[in-house]
Amino acid sequence: MIPRTTCACLAVALVAALPAAAAPSREAGWLADYLRVDTTNPPGNEAAAAALLAGLLREQGLPSERYVTPAGRVSLAARLPATVADAPVVVLLHHLDVVAAGEGWSVPPFAGEIRDGALWGRGAIDAKGLGIAQLAGLLAAAELPVRRRELLWLAVADEEAGGGAGTAFLLEHHPALFARVEAVIGEGGLNRTVLGRTLSWGIEVAQKRPLWLDVVARGRPGHASGRNPESAAHRLIAGLARALAAPEPWRVTPAARRYFEALAPFDPQARAVAGELDAIAASGRPTGAIQPGMAGLFVDTFQITQLAASERINVVAAEARASIDARLLPDTDESAWLAALRERLGPGLEVAVRLSSPPSEPSPAEGPVWRALGAGLTGRGPVVPVFISGITDARHFRERGVAAYGISPFELEPELGRAVHGPDERIPLAAFDAGVARLRRIARALAAGEDLAAEAKR
Repeated sequence: MIPRTTCACLAVALVAALPAAAAPSREAGWLADYLRVDTTNPPGNEAAAAALLAGLLREQGLPSERYVTPAGRVSLAARLPATVADAPVVVLLHHLDVVAAGEGWSVPPFAGEIRDGALWGRGAIDAKGLGIAQLAGLLAAAELPVRRRELLWLAVADEEAGGGAGTAFLLEHHPALFARVEAVIGEGGLNRTVLGRTLSWGIEVAQKRPLWLDVVARGRPGHASGRNPESAAHRLIAGLARALAAPEPWRVTPAARRYFEALAPFDPQARAVAGELDAIAASGRPTGAIQPGMAGLFVDTFQITQLAASERINVVAAEARASIDARLLPDTDESAWLAALRERLGPGLEVAVRLSSPPSEPSPAEGPVWRALGAGLTGRGPVVPVFISGITDARHFRERGVAAYGISPFELEPELGRAVHGPDERIPLAAFDAGVARLRRIARALAAGEDLAAEAKR
């Protein structure tokens, strides 16, 4: 039998021999603090997050400026000037607000907790993690003795609700902020990572267009015990049923074709789809190559997301409402699509547009900014232009003819991407720190502007 004192000494020695857990990086600590600020939209509460970030910038010797809407929504900007006159500007854009946490979390969603080697919290990926990585890039670029581009780091309000009180507000009311902007770099990248290996880095250059609608039906109110087939709720349900039953014509847009053909050399699934694009275009329906998640790139989607009528089970309401989130393909005629929807809904139902976006050209998958992004992201896997079914603030700039690119500098397995807008959103610390390093390379390359110097010598 080993004496207790000997056992105790052995235990201490074994614990001492174990490798100590690495302390989180500086940037991971910043992100943890950022995640602890609840910026759920609505209402947003972006002012508190902007104050935190302004403090971080101040500690690093960089000034910032707040932009406030009449309703008190706050966005924050920090500018890193170039060392040459009249330099072009690249915007590093992310949003302060997040969607509601919802139920089903394993940890408190706004605790900024580190567990199992990951940093957990709503916004870890969408998009506070990106914002902190961009901030690290801004600081890295500040160390350069010569900067031929100016960098504008921008943290905006309200992206999750369409950007009306954020990016759209800034573009309309503070256009001087965007003078000489060459390109915008924000969220929306679509990387393909499987078992730790990144098969491709997707830079978003095109996306579908939002069309958010409110539908109202009115009818005879009264007590629910009576017969009332023409009630507001019944009229609304019947109209929505007709709309849902309408056929979905499939179309191959130039954006979808570019995406699948660019990805085909590196992805077997994309290669199969690329080989059947002409068949889809000719038949107007899906083929066997279409995998789950791809359909939205070929059809105008239509989702009923909110329904409301009476607050009591035995009362027939005079009014019933539905909210519809439609996403249109880049070249869909919005007026014609709306006219067809109104016809299917039938007479007596009112349709109001809450949010829409005009068509815009995709951002070019070439040029100096594209090359800087590609050089900073690559290393394992090719860089390809992608088309996404979601929406980001990039659309506000593309509508004005400004190139906008969506990136993710993080190598994340698919299950982590599925936690975005769901429970247990988190980012592994190793993936986050590697992404920060990529953003540093990108920001330094953009600010240094070697390509601009080379062009000036020609």
